[in-house]
Amino acid sequence: MDSSSSVLSAAGTLEVDQVSDQYANEFDSTTDGVKAESGRDWMWAIALVGSFYGGLALLTFGVAGAFRTEWMRRAALGAIGSALAAFVVWLVARALLAQIADLDASRRFVAAVAGSLWWGQLLMTILTLAVIVAGMASLALRPSVRAVLQTVDVPRAEGAPSPPLKLAGGRTYGLGLAFSGGGVRAASMSLGALQVLETADMGWDTASRVAAVSGGSYMAGGWSLARAYKPTAPQAPGLPRPWAKKGDQPSPEEQHLMANLGYLLATTPRGVEEGHEVDAVSAARARRAARFPTAFATVLTGMLINGVVLFAMLWVITQPWGWLYRAYYGGLCNWPSGELDYSTGHTCLRSSATWWPGLAWVAIGVAFVVAWVFAAKDAELRGRDGPRAYVGGLKYAGYGSIALGATLLVLLGALPVLITLLWQPNLLQANLVAALGALGSATAVVRILRRPLARFAPIVGGTVFAALVVYVGCRCLLHGMKHGTSWPALLVPAAFLVLVQVFSSPEWWSLAAYYRGKLRLAFATYRPGDGRVAVAYANGSIQSSQSDRLPEPSLADLETRDADPEYGTPLTVCTTASVSGRRIRTHHGIPAMSVTFNPHEVAVHFPSGEPGIARRYAVDTATLQDVMPKHSPRITTMLSVGLSGAAVSPAMGRFRVGPVSMLLTFANIRLGMWIPNPRYAQAIAARGVRLPQPRLGYLLKEFFGFHDPTDLYLYITDGGHWENTGLVELLRTADCRELVCIDADAGPGNLASSISKAIDLAWLECGCHISMDLDSLRSDVVVSPGRDYSPRSVNLGLVLRDDRGELAISVLWYAKPALTREMPLRLLSYREVDHTFPRVTTLNQFFHLAQYTAYRDLGRFNARQLVEAREALRDAVEESDDFDTLAAHASSHWAVGELVRLIQDAAHRREDLDVDGIYARISSVYPTVAPAN
Repeated sequence: MDSSSSVLSAAGTLEVDQVSDQYANEFDSTTDGVKAESGRDWMWAIALVGSFYGGLALLTFGVAGAFRTEWMRRAALGAIGSALAAFVVWLVARALLAQIADLDASRRFVAAVAGSLWWGQLLMTILTLAVIVAGMASLALRPSVRAVLQTVDVPRAEGAPSPPLKLAGGRTYGLGLAFSGGGVRAASMSLGALQVLETADMGWDTASRVAAVSGGSYMAGGWSLARAYKPTAPQAPGLPRPWAKKGDQPSPEEQHLMANLGYLLATTPRGVEEGHEVDAVSAARARRAARFPTAFATVLTGMLINGVVLFAMLWVITQPWGWLYRAYYGGLCNWPSGELDYSTGHTCLRSSATWWPGLAWVAIGVAFVVAWVFAAKDAELRGRDGPRAYVGGLKYAGYGSIALGATLLVLLGALPVLITLLWQPNLLQANLVAALGALGSATAVVRILRRPLARFAPIVGGTVFAALVVYVGCRCLLHGMKHGTSWPALLVPAAFLVLVQVFSSPEWWSLAAYYRGKLRLAFATYRPGDGRVAVAYANGSIQSSQSDRLPEPSLADLETRDADPEYGTPLTVCTTASVSGRRIRTHHGIPAMSVTFNPHEVAVHFPSGEPGIARRYAVDTATLQDVMPKHSPRITTMLSVGLSGAAVSPAMGRFRVGPVSMLLTFANIRLGMWIPNPRYAQAIAARGVRLPQPRLGYLLKEFFGFHDPTDLYLYITDGGHWENTGLVELLRTADCRELVCIDADAGPGNLASSISKAIDLAWLECGCHISMDLDSLRSDVVVSPGRDYSPRSVNLGLVLRDDRGELAISVLWYAKPALTREMPLRLLSYREVDHTFPRVTTLNQFFHLAQYTAYRDLGRFNARQLVEAREALRDAVEESDDFDTLAAHASSHWAVGELVRLIQDAAHRREDLDVDGIYARISSVYPTVAPAN
């Protein structure tokens, strides 16, 4: 298409007066050629070009079903329209030149219009070709897996999508425990609370269900593994049960944790360094551990690998782009054929920046959008049930044209201006120094005004990194322009990327595995021999001949509480799946969904618009392990705990990180993990195949923040990124008669934001109404330092929901980290030493012994307050046959008075029940769950 390139060149001369005469003559020859050709073989050209674009459309249709996500499958169908539109644009451009080329006064206008059309045709062709290449690469996925992906909803009943499930209600259980997120702060408080609750028959062994999030799952995971382990040898007499409190002496598990509070930086448990080992086995273990990399080395290595891979991708993309610019602008600016000189200004490049094609396509898009609006309005005014089919075509044509115009504005307008600036190194260096100085000043201001502006710091950091990526990309593009076509410089990094794509996975150098290993080192323990010491489990992938420690059992190998009440675990670990786009109607626009792990199943919940209604896709935990890619980690308790505690990742659930995802991905701060989508896993396992490793495409999805819930894999991160107390999942999975929520909220004392979010989501997700007085948990808004006391740190609430047409009521006990005047003096004194107590930031994961002890004792204090209130309430209920008798005891304890108020409030809300009917339901809770001794 020589004539088309000439037209493009002519279109690019509209703002270059120095060469207008030269290209006016070239335009004459171009249009004369078009007229001559249109008179000779116009039909032959139409047949040839039509066959080309028809073939592209057929190829696109053939590969459309190969993509892993529903969004890409729809985009591939859109690429078919792009190919057909490119052919139509070619027809219009050729017809335009053939009909009005004789008008001398319109030559420049015709050149602009034809050039704009040609550029649009070129981009649409490139888009279609890119989709075809990506689809052909996706054909490497097994046909059986592709067939499952195309079903979208699995399983289906009689060819129809499975209906939404009403998750509220169901089987009735006794006691449910929920432990919130908050890193080591939450883990320490959860330990203290569990130790005290256990003494009142409200602990781990009594609970039917336990839901834990992030830091709370650290401790709950440790309890699950330690209590599920069946000793093979007699234990030493007098030892407490794993993690239990017995007098002032910590249990072996707690001693192990106290020795390893700096678990993120440790390479081996403390107490086994050379010179202090107790036996030859410990000495050998210490020598092996010394050869393993430290946290700094692991982070640096991952960052280096990520940097090399991402830079290679950028290089492979920008070099051909630079060659195209050299050919195009070299003709416009009359550059010499040799190397381009950086020392010259090359202002011609900036003056040759072509804005008109982009503006023209934006105008075309706006015209289509306006036509779409009027067509839809016309259908509404005429009373039709729906708009005609062509109205949808106007919509996509409008948006597509606007996107095409924006791309041309960047490629032909903005980038040439940026490249001209980069062509002046001295000016660039001065600007970079000024930018760094401004950034340093802004950082200082943010530090000074930390509280009001802290939320903007990630946006600033991400934007600066995005600007850096643009700068590096322009530099690489400029290299391609300067040196011209250099195939070795392109093929070597391309070959490197192919090798990485085929023989590795970004999951292999992610920090997630390192993080999970450190959690296992501190929290996942068992008691060998006579049980006097606790030892950390080894990684499950290590062969027994390589380690003297037991490998951590798979999650599916643990018994559930229903199967084995003595050693079974009641634990459900709560995590989050990140979502981009608006196809999933998450509540309040939260770009995340809840994913839970337990020994029985892994489940993901797709919310709907109606409270308490959702689609739930679940797969057996053992089955999910079977479909995991080869060389993937086993699904263990600490793997799920590590995912639940993946607080920092390129995607963080409800927290929209925006451009920060690029920075976190580049720096390899990737604690999340791609796991097979439970939506498809069961059907894929039925076909007896394993899934392929997540390849470089998933690294790019993290980089750009693209997370489609219909993908083959879901990106799993911290459960607190969806809901941080664990209470909502406890309400979703079980209808417990009594619930205990131990919260480690780090928010200000005058707020109750964590439980407030849980109350809101409990209604939207589970159809449960939670009633509770939050004012009694809040401190004053303005307080003097060290005196931000709250009335209480524990409160009582009621959970009401419809269960198969009947009102079900559960009692909720909630504990919040708050300062109260009833606290032990030691805790109040510690606040004078550490002003962050009791709400230190979750970023602090390096507790010292005094800090750990203070938060553990805070958990114990809250649990004792809860137990005392529960006993007072139970005594009052046992002495009261009806509500009036209970109301007479309202002054005996705050919990009794609070229950009276809650019953009255519930009766006011429910016209079908009176106070005695509600009280009758509540009074049945305690004999069922915890009869009096």
